Amino acid sequence: MKVVIPVGALHLGGGCKNLADLANALHVRGHDTEILVPEREPVVYDIHCKLTRIPALHSSYIPYADLVIANFYTTFSACYEAWPKQCVRFSQAYEPSWVPDRDFALWTYAQGIPVITLSNWLDEQIYQAVGQRTYIHNPGVDPLIFYPPPIPKKFAPEKRKIILYLARDPDSGYEIKGFYDFVQCMELFNRKYTGKFIVHMVCPEKKLQLPSGIPCRTYGALTDKQFAELYREADIFVSSSWIEAYGFPPLEAMACGTPVVTTDSGGIRDFSEHMKSAFITKPQNPSELAEAIMIVLSNETLYQELVTGGLESASRFRKHDFEQKLVDTLELISKKLNIGTKKSLPSSN
Repeated sequence: MKVVIPVGALHLGGGCKNLADLANALHVRGHDTEILVPEREPVVYDIHCKLTRIPALHSSYIPYADLVIANFYTTFSACYEAWPKQCVRFSQAYEPSWVPDRDFALWTYAQGIPVITLSNWLDEQIYQAVGQRTYIHNPGVDPLIFYPPPIPKKFAPEKRKIILYLARDPDSGYEIKGFYDFVQCMELFNRKYTGKFIVHMVCPEKKLQLPSGIPCRTYGALTDKQFAELYREADIFVSSSWIEAYGFPPLEAMACGTPVVTTDSGGIRDFSEHMKSAFITKPQNPSELAEAIMIVLSNETLYQELVTGGLESASRFRKHDFEQKLVDTLELISKKLNIGTKKSLPSSN
């Protein structure tokens, strides 16, 4: 089958990586696959299928295909206007909960086309909003990259602890990742924790800062292999997101044998269980997040249980399985697809 995937960009990030991996998996399966990317937008992943630069994400630049896969809500209009009966939605975030144009984002889920999602939580958001169930496929990790250290982590109270955190810039549209909650969390932690520690903070968009007095080393955008090394080196990984359709970093940390403290951001529930594979706190509650970090770093039994539980959970979610299930589902949709008449687009203003 012919598959076209229009994207806004392919910059570093879990969602873009999923799109690149999907295109490559379709290509390997023997499907005629083409990614469309606006001119001057970044492409940081190796693409094995055809990649075409287009002037803009507009319906006039989208060629006919058996399936046209809309992903982020901003790609939907062009896909649906061009080929409504071939349009499929691959949803990796529930945009109506956080983008400025909520009504338009919600409209993109209300057109009755097939939708693929990453988690039970995301499926439920869509069902509650428009009454449609989706095809659910959980992403997974590459075990050749994300694996535990050769010598298992040991609980060492006297050792300076490394707290690993992925900091996304609120001013670049990532407010829901909870960076300012993490800042408050670390201020509280720094006042109460009696041991030595340092924060290793990865900042993909720009260098962010923690308050003075909090030991911190910052990193820019990293490859998966570089990030995996930081996971293995860390004593704990912390996520402060308000909402996640899935949440790759906590799963990657688990696969690397690192205990995880995370907010209950939604999609993580498919691979996380409180006090078994992760310590889960309420979103937007810095004091609870700080308390959880202190508990994990001071309780040897819990620390080791989270390491063991995290490794077991991560072992059930593999990248190759995710890709193959996605391709299987798209092949099934291609055979069944019969959407009906084209609906008129609302204003996006």
